[in-house]
This record gives sequence, C-alpha cells and structure tokens, in this order.
Amino acid sequence: MPLVYRTLVAVPDNEGDLAAEASGILSRWLSKRGNSGARVDFGASGRYDLSNRSRALVVRHDNTDEGLTFLRLTTESDKPDGVWRTVVTVVLDPELSPWHYLWLDMTVDPAPGALTEASRLEVMPPEAARMLLDSLNAHDGAHRLSSAPRIVRGRNEEDVAALYSAIRDPLRRLAIIATGSPDDVTVADWRGSMAGALSRCTGMCAGYVLDNAALDKTKRLLPRELDIPPGGVRTFLPGADPREITDATRHPRMGATTLGTARNGHRVRNWVGAALSRGVRENALSLALPEPLRAIDALLTEETDDLRSGPDRVAFASSPLRTSGSEHPGPPPCDRHEQPEPTGRFDQESATNAELAAVQAQEQQAQRLREEVRRLNARITELSEERQELLAESADLTEELDTTREVARSARYEVRWLRDRIREEGLFRLAATPPPVDPERRPPTSVAELLERVTDGTALPHLFFTIEDQTVYELADSRKESLWVTRAWEALLALNDYARYQFDNPGSGLGFHSYLRDPPDGYRVIPVKRLASQESDYVRNRGKLNEKRFFRVPVEVDPTGRVPMYAHIKLDIEYGICPRLYFFPDLGPDTTNRVYVGYLGRHLPVQQSN
Repeated sequence: MPLVYRTLVAVPDNEGDLAAEASGILSRWLSKRGNSGARVDFGASGRYDLSNRSRALVVRHDNTDEGLTFLRLTTESDKPDGVWRTVVTVVLDPELSPWHYLWLDMTVDPAPGALTEASRLEVMPPEAARMLLDSLNAHDGAHRLSSAPRIVRGRNEEDVAALYSAIRDPLRRLAIIATGSPDDVTVADWRGSMAGALSRCTGMCAGYVLDNAALDKTKRLLPRELDIPPGGVRTFLPGADPREITDATRHPRMGATTLGTARNGHRVRNWVGAALSRGVRENALSLALPEPLRAIDALLTEETDDLRSGPDRVAFASSPLRTSGSEHPGPPPCDRHEQPEPTGRFDQESATNAELAAVQAQEQQAQRLREEVRRLNARITELSEERQELLAESADLTEELDTTREVARSARYEVRWLRDRIREEGLFRLAATPPPVDPERRPPTSVAELLERVTDGTALPHLFFTIEDQTVYELADSRKESLWVTRAWEALLALNDYARYQFDNPGSGLGFHSYLRDPPDGYRVIPVKRLASQESDYVRNRGKLNEKRFFRVPVEVDPTGRVPMYAHIKLDIEYGICPRLYFFPDLGPDTTNRVYVGYLGRHLPVQQSN
C-alpha cells in the first residue's frame, strides 16, 4: 500500500474544538461527492457506503475525564488503477499541549499491472487538504502553513523576518518554495501563476512570492549559494539553516532562464508544477510521524481494519433513517378474514429461487474467473517481453561495465608506469605529488539541473540546442530519471568532443559512428551501441512520421530554419518512455562547425495512427 501523499499540521490548542471544526469541514468535503456524504456521522464510530464504489469509515474515541479525542475518517474508492484511500486523523491530547495535531495521508492499493512506466499514477492532493488548510490555523513547526503562496513585500520587515525565520526553523518538516516575481509581471499575477503551479504540492510545502525589495533584503540574509532568483524558484528543504549550509545542491534551484522558457507572460506551463512537486513530495513522503503520534496511529489503524471487516454500523448512508417503533420489525399483521399462503408452497418456491440464484452466482463467478485468466495471460506476455528487453539491457550494461573497468585498469597501470619513469629521472618530489582536483563537474542528476547546464553556454561550447524544455521535463518524476539524465550528459559530452576533434583535425572526414568505434586519445565517447545513425525507410517514407523528425536550426544552417534529424542516441531500451536524443552535425569546410541538438525526450512515434 504505497503512500502517495502526506501532510501533518499543528493547530494551537487554545482555538476551540479542532475535532468539531474538522468534522464540519470533512462533512462539506464528503457532500461534494453526493448526498450520501452528508449523512456520515462523525460523533461515533461507523461504516458508510457512499456509492457502489466508495465507502467511508469513522473511528472516534472520546475520554472527557482526560480531555482526549481521537478522530479518524477513512474514505476508500475503487478505481481502475487500484483502491485509493484518504485518511484524515485528528488528535486532541493534553500531553501534547500547546498543540493539537491533524494529518492527512493518501495511499493506493494498486491494481495488478497498474504501476508501469508507461502509465504512472497521477497524484493530486485531495481537495480535503485545501479545505482544511483554508479554514484552520495550521502550522508547520512554528510557522503558518496555507494552501496558497503568500506574498512577501520588502516594505514589511515582519514579512521578510518571518520568511527567514521559517527557512531556519529547526522544527519545520515540510519544504518551502520561494520565488521572486519577474520584472515584467506584477507580484499579484505571479502569485496566481505560482498558486496554479504549486497546486500539486498543496499541504506539502509553504509557498512565498517576493517582490524586488524583499529579494534585496533576503539576498543580504542568505548566503550566495542559497539565493532566491528573480523569475526563478528556490526550494528549501527542512534543515536549511543558512549559517550551517554545507551542500546547496540539496535545496534545488530553477533559474530564470529555465523558468522563462516555460512561461508566456505570467502564465507557466504544466511541467513546472510537475518538476517542483517531485522533490517536495519525496520529502513529505519520507517523513515519519512524530513518536507520540505513532502509537495513536497504530491504534486507529487497527480499529479501522476491524471496522472494515466487521458488520455494518450503517449499511447505506444514503438510505432513509428508521423511524421510532421500527427498530424491531416483524411480519405484517394479517387480517382476520385473510387466509395466509400455504407454508409448503412458499417453501417450494423459496427453494427454487435459491437454486436459480446459486446457479446465477456460479455463472457470474465463472465469467469473472475467465476474464481474470485472460488478463493474467496478457500480463504474462507483457512481462515475458519486458524480461527479454531487460536481459538485453543487462547484457549491454555488463559489457559497458567490463569496458570501463578495463579502461580504469589501464589508466592505473599507466599512472604507475609514469611515476616509475619520473622517479628514475630523479624527480622524486614530482613523482610523489598528488594530482590536482579534477575541474570537471559531476554529471547532473535531474532534468532541471541538466537544462541549467546546457543553457549556461560554457560546458558544451561546440553544441547548439534547439530542444524544447517541455519534452525534456516529460522525463522527470521517473524512477529512471537519474539514469536518463546521466546518459544524456555523457552523449552531449561525446558530441561536444566529436565536434572539437573535427575542429582540431579539419578535413578528417571522420563520421560519428567511426569516431565512437575507434575513439581518438583525449576525446570522450559513448558505447557505439547507443548510436542509431539513421531512421528506418518506413519512418523516412511516411509523411507524418518523417515530419516529426524535423527540428529547428539557425537559418545559416538551412534557410527554412528546419532540417531532418535522423541520427539519434538511445538513452534506454526498456519499454515505455525509452528516451532519445536527436542531433545534426554541421561540421567541415564552409559550415558553422557545430553539432545541433534538436530533440531530447520520450521515444518518437514509429507507426502511424488515425
């Protein structure tokens, strides 16, 4: 039962009855799902059917002598991809003063085969989370947590101080997303845009939108490594005391250049929210409940399970309530002049009806089993194909690993040999000197970091990018994102060095395939198996498929501003997204002496569809 959403807030205990207030909010939330939701009673434990595919379970404990109240609402919905559960828990305990606590979890029991790479679950925060945060004085640590970003204006010293204090708060559990409004967008409009982008993060982070004056003041408070970029976004994960920063990369930054490609005026594209929510959600899901709440959670979980498997407290929440006097219904009274139906005939008809019902039930069960067999056979076929692909990928990776180990072994031997020759020449101090720190930066680990690298214009001087960020961000939020990004970076380094080799050796006429197959000394390469120098005849001869391989280039390369790019690098071979990187080398005399990268994203279509 994977956890896909979690938020935990504290509410001051001097602000009334949190259980009663939360019950009212949850009742309104359930009412949006139909009239049956309004019949759920939060005053006592019970089970309710909201519809044919959804139900609600309420567990309630009250101890007036000790001032304890525990309330848990669990809603369950049967969907094609699994059973989705939303669990809201309210705890009022004097021993936890001065706070009451409320947390909301969402979990999924996935249906078989639902969690595949091609169809990842789309998780959005429950509407109940927004409603609770809008109505309650909710806090994360010592600071307020709301459902929408807050504006921080530099003229208000208290707002700036509150933001800085929230960043440093050692009790903070959730992320902070801070952004500076661009020069061409008002603070209010930018807040509206970021509210939409952060809708995936509701309850899992606190958002702040700073004007220029606030950016200037926070710039003096924060170290340079933790700046909040104007027109960009900084995510502060918990434990971000600026006085003790040792790893700024732990707090991701999306620069104005990257974010600028995703906006039209004050509107931003959907992938921005998906990119920002990834780290925020990972942080929220990694947080365990505080120790005092774990025992309460275990108790309520056990009682919810008992309630789920036991007899109904309320059979149908939407059914009419019984009137007084009908709690013990009996057979209707007979008129004295009306003769009752003979018992034998009634028993015979009942037996016949029971037999028919049993036969129908058996037929339905047999049909369900046949459908299940077909589904499992199809799944077995899919898994067999996936196994063959994984075996092929494993063989390729093993070969790459063996090659890399051999290169490393040769390099170590060469280092030892060179040091021995240096000592033989009498240069003992030089032979014992350790090498300087490698100036080359580590490979990027996320899509956002990769895009920052390729747009800074320094790391890859021989490459020119016309890729669209949106297609690249489709690779984010995947379990294989780090692998794809690393392979894309390796491919870009190899392309850059290939262009550098052609520039250093004009007239060599060496193609990229030959360059990879027999790499020159001092130039980086990738395994030649990753390269596809050409598309198939089928793809090139089908208009719609061929058109998708045309990508933008400067007009000095082609007057139309577009060229077909058939050469591409395979970043993965597993079924699903299977990313590709398309490029066009414009090298040699009377050319721009650059390699143009036109596409990085999921596998392009290879067959036509209606």
